[in-house]
Amino acid sequence: MHPWQWWNKLAVTFAGEVAARRLVCLGEGPDAYHAQQSVRTFFNVTAPHRHYVKTALSVLNMGFMRGLSAAYMVATPAINDWLAALIAGDEVFTRTGLSILRERAAVGYRHRQYEAATDRHSPYRKMLAALWRESPLPGLPPGRRLATMAALLHRDAAGRPLAGALIARSGRPPEAWLRGYLDAYLVPLLHAFYAHDLVFMPHGENVILVLHDGVVERFILKDIAEEIAVLSPDAPLPPAVERIRAAVPEELRLLSIFTDVFDCFLRHLAALLAADGLLDEETFWRTVAECAADYQAAVPHLAERFRRYDLFASRFARSCLNRLQLRDNQQMVDLADPSGALQLVGELTNPIARHAPTRAD
Repeated sequence: MHPWQWWNKLAVTFAGEVAARRLVCLGEGPDAYHAQQSVRTFFNVTAPHRHYVKTALSVLNMGFMRGLSAAYMVATPAINDWLAALIAGDEVFTRTGLSILRERAAVGYRHRQYEAATDRHSPYRKMLAALWRESPLPGLPPGRRLATMAALLHRDAAGRPLAGALIARSGRPPEAWLRGYLDAYLVPLLHAFYAHDLVFMPHGENVILVLHDGVVERFILKDIAEEIAVLSPDAPLPPAVERIRAAVPEELRLLSIFTDVFDCFLRHLAALLAADGLLDEETFWRTVAECAADYQAAVPHLAERFRRYDLFASRFARSCLNRLQLRDNQQMVDLADPSGALQLVGELTNPIARHAPTRAD
């Protein structure tokens, strides 16, 4: 547990468990940790090759109380092992270099009185749990560096964008650099959706870029057990993994790409590159379209899926994430029902529609 959680939450709210010695405080450990962007995830700076630790932290941040569900911890390692095996056995994932940081162990404490008095959404059920996630350093080849994808949108104190510095270091034209990034980032996400009915939450903090001389070589995905979903009602899943199956209406499924990737990240990167004169937005989105079209051409056996879920549709539903937080800043969505709370208002123009490949149907 985090020391703040002990002194401000557990020592008070769980005082009965402590008094009965069902919980025993062992004191602080010897290692030093550095908080990551996700607030409750900590990197071991004393021994960097050791696992990250993610703890329950009862603070409100970005639409959620950042606790950890003791009930969810039960299946966390099994979900991670299942996904790791799926990725290892898929040629497209292997070609793109996709990997995950597995959550290898988890623990959670279930306070019986609070569980009897509350529903599954209650923060009282998420106050004492932790998981251990692999460090990316042991598998990092020489000459490679790591950065969260969120860093691509960062400007330094002088206003210079990190993305521009990486492009300059790579020696590649901006369009070629962008295509390399998209091959590493977009292609695995498309393949997960079209080949496996599998969606991630691939925002900037969940994606770790592996950089080599400024080039995005591949990416590593983290935060697996709470933030992936299988959309198919028929896909075979081991019993321990069944929790990640989600019922999402057909017409909303592709929002996992349109909203989470196009609207929530790529449009910001496009605007940044355009503002700095590195790449105009027309070229940016044409490159995205070409990447997607090349992926589709490489897996013709998924043609029916491409027709069913048209990535080049002229428009898509506008999902208003800010409205979710304004409506309820403590529980934006139910992870077990990710589409149930969506606020859909109007439509957005699909920026790659005008670059759709010509198909001979």
